[in-house]
Amino acid sequence: MLRNQEILPRLPIPPLNNLFEFINWIKPITDNQEFQTSQEALNQFLMPNGDGQKLQKKLIEISEKQNTSWLEPFWNDMYLSYREQLVCNMNYCAILDNTKLTSQHTVSTLGAKIIYEMMHAYLKVSSKSLSPEYVKDQPQCMDPYNHIFKSVRLPLLKKDSYKTYPFTKQNHIVVFYNNNIFKLETSDLDGKLISIDLLASKIQSIMDENIQDRGNDIGILTTANRDNASKLYRAIEKDKTNQNSLDIINTAVFVLCIDPATKDLKDLQKMILLSDGKNRYFDKNCQIIISKDLNIAFNNEHTGADAIPWFNVINEVFNKILKEQDKTIHVVETSLPEELKWNLSSDIKSRLKDQCNQHQKFVDNIFVDHVKFDDFGKNYIKNLKMSPDAFFHIALQIAQYKTFGKLRSTYESVSMRHFKNGRTECARPVNEHVSKFAIEVLSQNYSKERLKEFLMNAQNAHVDRIRKCQKGFGIERHLFVLYKIYEKYGKKLGIHNKPKLYDSSGYKLLTYNFMSTSGVGFENISLFGFGPVVEEGYGIGYVIHEERINVFLSTKTKNKDKGTELLNNLKYALLLLKDMASCKI
Repeated sequence: MLRNQEILPRLPIPPLNNLFEFINWIKPITDNQEFQTSQEALNQFLMPNGDGQKLQKKLIEISEKQNTSWLEPFWNDMYLSYREQLVCNMNYCAILDNTKLTSQHTVSTLGAKIIYEMMHAYLKVSSKSLSPEYVKDQPQCMDPYNHIFKSVRLPLLKKDSYKTYPFTKQNHIVVFYNNNIFKLETSDLDGKLISIDLLASKIQSIMDENIQDRGNDIGILTTANRDNASKLYRAIEKDKTNQNSLDIINTAVFVLCIDPATKDLKDLQKMILLSDGKNRYFDKNCQIIISKDLNIAFNNEHTGADAIPWFNVINEVFNKILKEQDKTIHVVETSLPEELKWNLSSDIKSRLKDQCNQHQKFVDNIFVDHVKFDDFGKNYIKNLKMSPDAFFHIALQIAQYKTFGKLRSTYESVSMRHFKNGRTECARPVNEHVSKFAIEVLSQNYSKERLKEFLMNAQNAHVDRIRKCQKGFGIERHLFVLYKIYEKYGKKLGIHNKPKLYDSSGYKLLTYNFMSTSGVGFENISLFGFGPVVEEGYGIGYVIHEERINVFLSTKTKNKDKGTELLNNLKYALLLLKDMASCKI
């Protein structure tokens, strides 16, 4: 699994003069005055012997002393220092395409198959026998796989910790059902995986027991802001029985949540992204969720790894299930798995109830929606000789301009796994050419020739920026780390005031994630989502399939009308781009 790790290049520290690109990145989202003052702040930052040079020198010094990327320690620290609730702010979710499942499945048999295949994946990771991954013959960093199974984020005051427990022969998962928690052993005393038949029987025994919600609400603590979560966790674990139960959750390979049936897809989106908090444990690395109407989804904590390693695992697991789904599973009577016990004082129960109410208010303030665009997907876009990602983002900016009358900054995640411990970079899809194109196409005064030229310029600018980021020459992570170095070492470096660049309008507008986006292309994933980053913003997860495009949108409830309008305008823009690119306009 790790045989390519030593040959992977280290993430390069971009040269300081690469930050002059900042000017191009902010131009389409600033007015003349904002642009001028931001440019002056940048020039001051980059002047000889200025703040930028001092911070860059310190970054190089720090990087030379560590055996990882210069970004990773700062990035992990950012995740773990985050103090708001993880639910939809840090955790992400995905809903699988269950249309290929046959009708013979039940919750227990489907759950058993998922557990069995997930445990096989865990054993491959633990034994380091997982095959190395490549993207276009380029080896990918496999280290994230070491941090995805049997992991948990532990709430602490000021800064959390993230723990991955060591491999053992005997392993277990935890099952949530009716807000009650059960320890399900997945291997015998010799470490051999339990059969699918027995796993299905164990799950069925939990459901047949029909234990009503005991009202312990343990998972609710993981919906709180992190300092409150820490206080609740500390209070609960003082009791030895509770501590033992928490340890069982923490050391579980992953969590399986069995949920009620859903009313519709929107209801499913909200249940997977947010839930009522009672049948969840958001601090765990992975929660696989099966509803009684056989929807399958997952909700993952984000610290240990970005989404792609998890998606690779789950995609492979689901492909195996689809391939072998006609195999008969025999469910028999068996003993009930161990139910976790809790000794909760009236004070703790009251605090958990208060947090449950707080979480419901939070949930009520989040609106989710989606669009399933079936007219075409990446195959058609590639036939137009265009990048599917660029095509989508150009359409999204047309939709943004049509909906809001202007363009604001959009975040797009770019995978950097071709570097050792590379994590992600951020590319901002709102560039000058995209801006010109969006304004022109909605002006009603365009000419066919001019539009086609503008479209290709917009696509080329998008692709060029993505490629620069992929090569390690993005600007946003670099600026982020330089600022973190200022916070920690500024006075020692003789920098007594925050560099003006970070207070400039350009920097603030650039890093204001009005639309936060991330895209994947796994055929088994129907929808992929996360929450909005800013109060008036939108979280947009997109899946570009071969023949369709699915989009998951989230925003604060007060923005829901604009959110629906944005999705409608996105459909309009995708069809408009198709006509333009195929010369039908």
